[in-house]
Amino acid sequence: MLRRLGALVLTALFVTACSSHDEPVLYRADYPQYESADALFDKASLVVEARVVGAPRYLQEVTAPDPTTTDPQLNPEAGAPAEAATGQPEPPPTVITVSTAQVLKVFKGEAEVGQTIEVKELGGVFDGVTYEEEHTSGLKQDSGYVLFLETFPDSPAALLNPVQAKYPLDASNNPAPLPENTIKVTRAELETMS
Repeated sequence: MLRRLGALVLTALFVTACSSHDEPVLYRADYPQYESADALFDKASLVVEARVVGAPRYLQEVTAPDPTTTDPQLNPEAGAPAEAATGQPEPPPTVITVSTAQVLKVFKGEAEVGQTIEVKELGGVFDGVTYEEEHTSGLKQDSGYVLFLETFPDSPAALLNPVQAKYPLDASNNPAPLPENTIKVTRAELETMS
């Protein structure tokens, strides 16, 4: 599932983690950056206005180990505890939040109004520990958004970028960029791009 979290490249997964887990574990990820709403629209396989419904589900990603780290022929430290081999504590698990969103309008892609889609994001709460992605927050239940997504046949859709591809709807039901996002988009522009 992590390999299909969009075009995400996890550059430094482990930022902070207290042994007591009173503070959240922070993820730092590197996403493709887009210069314009047109670039976002062109790259997305699905662009929708949707409302998040229901409670999210949290998944812990389990990835197969890299053979270069587990094969004693390729790595003499294979089999040693991670902390002893690298001098660093083991990184935290990759936690994914999957939200269900009801489609209200389709601007691009294969979806129908009224259909529900699943959207995954990095972070969430797992086994009593909060995992957060730096500089962004997850989709909020009962909130409306315009979403620029990459879709997959066997996995929930993923935002192209957690800051640039998620536009909460304001009080007038217009898409508003997140504070860190310099790309503005209007309904009229979305209709024109469609």
